[in-house]
Amino acid sequence: MKHASAVLILALANSLAAQGEMQADWAYHSAGPSGHATEHVPGESFAFLANGSGSVADGDTVTLYVLTAHDFAGEMDEQIFVRWWDGAMAHWIMGGWVKNIALDAAKPETRFHDQPAEGIVSLDLWKIEIPPWITQPGDNFYAIQIKGYADGTSEERYLLARAGGDFSQINNLGQVWSASEEFDGQDWKVAITP
Repeated sequence: MKHASAVLILALANSLAAQGEMQADWAYHSAGPSGHATEHVPGESFAFLANGSGSVADGDTVTLYVLTAHDFAGEMDEQIFVRWWDGAMAHWIMGGWVKNIALDAAKPETRFHDQPAEGIVSLDLWKIEIPPWITQPGDNFYAIQIKGYADGTSEERYLLARAGGDFSQINNLGQVWSASEEFDGQDWKVAITP
C-alpha cells in the first residue's frame, strides 16, 4: 500500500508541476474590445481579426490570430481554441500553429507594445478559422482559450476583451486574461451582416 501511495503522490506532484508551468505573459489577441480589428500582428500585414472592421459578411469565414509565448504550456502539449457564441449556443473551434515571431528589444521595428524590455522573445503565432456555417447574422461573441494538457489533465487560460470578476489579470502586453471560465460580458464582439 505504501508503494501505491508513493506512486500516486509522485503522479500528482508531476501533474501539478506541469500545470504550474502554464504562462499567459506573452499571450495576445487584443488589448481592449475593438483593437482586434485594426491592430496588426507584429511584422505582418493583417490584423488579429483578419476580416478587418469587426463586421463580417454572412457566408465569410472569420479568421482570428493569437500570439503566445513559445512553449507557453511548459511540458504540457499546447492547444488554442475559440469559444464562439452565435447568440444561441457555444461552439469550440480549434486553431493551428502558423509560425514563430521574434521580438527583439534591440530592433524597435520588432517590438510589440514596448516589449520586450531587453533581449529576444520567441512567440508562436496561431490561426483560428470560424466557418460560415457556425456564425449567425447579428452580434456574435468569442473568447480565446489557450490550453495545456498532459496525462489526462489540462489547464486553461482565457484571453478576454475586458476585465471583470475576481480572476482577471493583465499581462505585460496589456492583454486581459483569466483562469476562470466565467467571463460573461468580457468577450469580443463580431457583427455578422446579411
